[in-house]
Amino acid sequence: MGIRLEKHLAIILLGILVLSASPGCRANADVDETTLETWDDLWVVRLSMEDYLDPARFEGMARSPLTGEWIDEEIAARRPVAVTINNSTVALPQSGLSQAEVMFETLAEGNITRLIAVFQDLDVSRIGAVRSARHYFIDFAFDYDALFVHYGGSPQAYNDVVVLGSPSLNGLSWLDGLLTWRDPDRLAIRGMYEHSVFTSGERILESWDRVGYREEFSEDWAPHFRFATDEFIPDGIDARDVTVPYSRSYPGRFVYDEDTGRYWRFQSGNPHVDEEQDVQLSVKNILVQSTRVYVIPGDDAGRRNVETVGRGEGVYISNGRAVPVTWERSDRKAQTVWRDEQGNTLTINPGNLWICVLPDHRDLIVE
Repeated sequence: MGIRLEKHLAIILLGILVLSASPGCRANADVDETTLETWDDLWVVRLSMEDYLDPARFEGMARSPLTGEWIDEEIAARRPVAVTINNSTVALPQSGLSQAEVMFETLAEGNITRLIAVFQDLDVSRIGAVRSARHYFIDFAFDYDALFVHYGGSPQAYNDVVVLGSPSLNGLSWLDGLLTWRDPDRLAIRGMYEHSVFTSGERILESWDRVGYREEFSEDWAPHFRFATDEFIPDGIDARDVTVPYSRSYPGRFVYDEDTGRYWRFQSGNPHVDEEQDVQLSVKNILVQSTRVYVIPGDDAGRRNVETVGRGEGVYISNGRAVPVTWERSDRKAQTVWRDEQGNTLTINPGNLWICVLPDHRDLIVE
């Protein structure tokens, strides 16, 4: 595999080429739609937005196409926003990240990662610190048909916003002051100027309205996953402590909590905290995507390219277990297709998701 697990687990992983038919994995099985009697049964089979937004069970509610959880139907129909977040140690703590439905993490320059936080419910009072775009961040936004929110960007990012037609809300523009603001407390600290930009759900909606971008999902967009109606435990190897080594000096870590069924997030050896909500970040589902990551030849700032198009291997982690998966993407504006080892659309547990885009020469550590 392109993602090699901890050495003493590698042999076990080879035995997971065919998932068992245990109750924990039945959500992945093929289903004869003629035998289905309830809308909850349809939930594990159909992937159209019409099915996801059908509020048949709770009046005024619908399944979130990002998490599979019940939310307000108007929010469920609204396209998300993807916000570029500073993740350097000096920029911590961050704000608003515990309220994101999906999180992408991958390398920028040097050894440091940046986060792309995807929000559908924009009842978030403070999000940040917001940083500049890289061109492959745009691909993550396209994956969810999301508006792309950032503060400035690399030359490649500025070019691709235009060439690809990315719906961009750039704070380093005439939108500054409407979309973003600088935190006065951070400005008072030497060296914090570049880590002082914040936004909010309200400001994003105001800027969105001013620019006039489409508000609902594209007609050809559909959710990435089948969300299990009953929470399940993947039939894989133990995954209680997961380290994602993006670089030698900048790993991300997730530690499973049996009581909550979630993974606590650690950053630079410390709890990764949302300052605004005063909570440690936690996540229900983790996807690790192995792909080629490299420094762009001749780039004077050491900027990277992250290959989002093509196909490769990965790992799905939830409820203390990990199983191998695959990913495939046809072009930068298309959606990533995730599949289990049988080639079926991947079924995951309802809840938030952290997507770790890991260089294919780095080894995921699962214990």
